[in-house]
Amino acid sequence: MDVFLWLVPRVLAHRPGLSYARIDADSLTITIARPELEAQFPVTDLQESRLIIADLTVHSVRLDLGGPCTIDEPLISGVEGDGVEIRSVVHCPGGEHGTYDASFLAGVEQGHRHYVEAFGQSVAVLDAAHTHAEFTGVPDTLDVGLRFGKLGIEHIWTGYDHLLFLLGLLIAAPSLRAMLFITTGFTVAHSITLSLAALGIVHLSPAFVEPAIAASIAFVGIENFWRPPPKRRVIVTFLLGLIHGFGFAGLLIELGLPRDALVLALVSFNGGVEVGQATVVALAMPVLLLLRRTSWWERRGVPGISVAVALAGLVWLVQRVRT
Repeated sequence: MDVFLWLVPRVLAHRPGLSYARIDADSLTITIARPELEAQFPVTDLQESRLIIADLTVHSVRLDLGGPCTIDEPLISGVEGDGVEIRSVVHCPGGEHGTYDASFLAGVEQGHRHYVEAFGQSVAVLDAAHTHAEFTGVPDTLDVGLRFGKLGIEHIWTGYDHLLFLLGLLIAAPSLRAMLFITTGFTVAHSITLSLAALGIVHLSPAFVEPAIAASIAFVGIENFWRPPPKRRVIVTFLLGLIHGFGFAGLLIELGLPRDALVLALVSFNGGVEVGQATVVALAMPVLLLLRRTSWWERRGVPGISVAVALAGLVWLVQRVRT
């Protein structure tokens, strides 16, 4: 049991880091999660650490707009959740065609993604191996769709809490029909709140959403011992799926949707989430249906996995409430 509790926060809770750069004619704004900075040095106070933060971010950037740009000393402030915004005035020869190189990405966590927007357009998603982007004033809608679709797939495949929630629901489903209804309820629910939150129509603080997602996982694991009827489980899935949608939206809120392709980016991201989820479910369903035919599954398999699901949810809940 101690080994399980040790693994949950270190393995299952991991997500790749994210940061965001917005380039305009006279400014460069970089938004990065505070834990990404703290992985390189301890941040006690943003203003006291502003010179180090600047050195690790904007001072390591090369921006060219019709020629090399000079970048002023940045203003640094905290943003909602655990984000840090680094905003600098830039002085460039002029023009919308240019290049951006973020060499600081070589020092961030493996798997980090750096989303770049220039003049309201999606430009690139960079990482430690690809720090350079070129951009023009002409939006590439196909590129926007592909980039956000890929981000959606990556988000669900690395969203271990969402996947564990879905697994907890499916292991107790009595039939293929019930599995399909449960999956559909989850899909419809999180699509609704993902869209509402990403468009800024409804807002819930991550300080509430993240613990609520953990609580939903614990709830499902515990409820499995009472074997709720399929209709009730579908309703519960839909209601809890609404909370998970706000969790999915957290990524897009951190990145910021490109202003000139907002709907396309949102639809593509949500589509990527659904493709990623459908792939996982398509692989899991045949296995679960085969397990249901064994004599031990209902007596030992479902209770054992349900205990693991509930414990993981409780551990995450404690962690997220504390932070």
